[in-house]
Amino acid sequence: MRAFGILLLVSFLIGCGQKPVSYRDKIQPILNNRCVSCHGLDKPAARIVLTSYENLMSSKATKFKKPIVIAGNPSESWLYLRSGTDQPHFRMPPDTVSITPLSKDEIELLGKWIRQGAKNN
Repeated sequence: MRAFGILLLVSFLIGCGQKPVSYRDKIQPILNNRCVSCHGLDKPAARIVLTSYENLMSSKATKFKKPIVIAGNPSESWLYLRSGTDQPHFRMPPDTVSITPLSKDEIELLGKWIRQGAKNN
């Protein structure tokens, strides 16, 4: 029982050392640079709008009718999965547009933000 308490304390302290990813300063700029040209307010592709936190969190993947961001769970978040895949026919942005796919650092940042609860901070 004592070992469990120590493990829990260590896990808590490690988690406290993680600086929260700012949606406003880190995530929205990525979306603006890589996504908004197709997922903006004017004729948004697949009816997904990524121009603001509210639009992002209310957008649903058309095929699955699930939110594209599942707070706390990148592996269930369509936005993260589609941005981070190495399959060109599935990845967003697609190879058919002139926009460069997200970098590994941007994908990691997106995943970290989602794991941290996808907060509007």
